[in-house]
Amino acid sequence: ALRPIILAGGGAADAAVPMRRLAEALDAPVIMTVNGRGVLPAGHPLGVPCSPAMEATRALIETADLVIAAGTEFGPTDYDFYETGGARIGGKLIRIDIDAEQAMRGRPAHQALISDAALALEALAAAVSPRPPGDGAARAKLARSGVRKALNPILRAGAHLMEVVRDTLPGVVIVGDSAQPVYAGCIDYAATRPRSWFCSATGYGTLGYALPAATGALIGTGRPTVCLIGDGGIQFTLPELGSAREAELPLIVLLWNNNGYGEIKSYMETRGIEPIGVDIFTPDFLTISRGFGCEAHRMKDHRELPALLEAALLRRCPTVIEIVEADYIAAINGQEEPALPAVAE
Repeated sequence: ALRPIILAGGGAADAAVPMRRLAEALDAPVIMTVNGRGVLPAGHPLGVPCSPAMEATRALIETADLVIAAGTEFGPTDYDFYETGGARIGGKLIRIDIDAEQAMRGRPAHQALISDAALALEALAAAVSPRPPGDGAARAKLARSGVRKALNPILRAGAHLMEVVRDTLPGVVIVGDSAQPVYAGCIDYAATRPRSWFCSATGYGTLGYALPAATGALIGTGRPTVCLIGDGGIQFTLPELGSAREAELPLIVLLWNNNGYGEIKSYMETRGIEPIGVDIFTPDFLTISRGFGCEAHRMKDHRELPALLEAALLRRCPTVIEIVEADYIAAINGQEEPALPAVAE
């Protein structure tokens, strides 16, 4: 193969080390699904932490003469989010999956390897003779830049928000709901390590999921944990603030407020549908949060965010930080993108 690529899904989350060895040996860009983010760390030149459904990532897949798909189901929420049919795989396809039935579903493989992803990738990395660096990094960079250029102002602001959180809180776990910045993260967000980013937006889109899920993630991992949720979604599970407060958890809730169901409303408007049921009543979240015994702030300037995040980690209660969508979008767009962290050794 002259233009190989690797597709990394959630089944490869525990295979980061052999994945990196194989990718570097093959000079192969690695496209990571939402659950596969961080398999190659943020900043790695071969990493493509972007949705495979985007035009630029689809082009990378379609021009590859070999695709190695490790631990990925080829689910439509990752590969065909925009319902365009997904990328056409013209080259040879090798699928690595622990489930024999799953390996036969969806995209037919020229070779299926029924194995734990880490074991298969370790064996492949040991068997492959490293090739000198070629155009792999350039192909990966082209895909990343193409995805970033395709972001609209709302998604660009959401991606910026997630990168600030990542760069401020080392080891952070970000848990997303179905909210505008979460969709941005699904499209374009580079995690520093696996199991650091998950959300409900690529499944059933369950509103309110992020708050209880983030509480569980913080208890289970002990790592800094951020709940990223919208003003519509949080109203489904708002009382869970009480559970987090009772457990004295330093949970950080980033509340993205656009006074309604902004994602659904924009979907309706772009398709000429009369918006209905999306402009909902928005309560005073700061007063409600304080009533639960939580700290609560409305961010006045986006440059305040790192300090607010760091202060929240020191508390023995949740901190709710309300972000007004219109203000953040206006402040962020037109700025240079924050630099990615150095590649983790």
